[in-house]
Amino acid sequence: MNDREPHPDSVPFDDVGRESHATPGPSVLELVVAELLTAVPEVRDSLVAAADSLLDAARSVIDAADRVLSQQRDDPPGR
Repeated sequence: MNDREPHPDSVPFDDVGRESHATPGPSVLELVVAELLTAVPEVRDSLVAAADSLLDAARSVIDAADRVLSQQRDDPPGR
């Protein structure tokens, strides 16, 4: 390959962003979640409620961490 030959894997300037790429298939987790969401409404509702509870728990942990950091900033050591 010399300076005038394009790289074998190069894409012409006008085609950049238009080339097609195969998307990977869904993961096992994505398949399970999709099946649960399309299952009977009770399962779907339980899954959504569980996810909501997890988000609430994460928010509580973040709020608690914010309070601790705020207290540490307000109370310097050695006081």
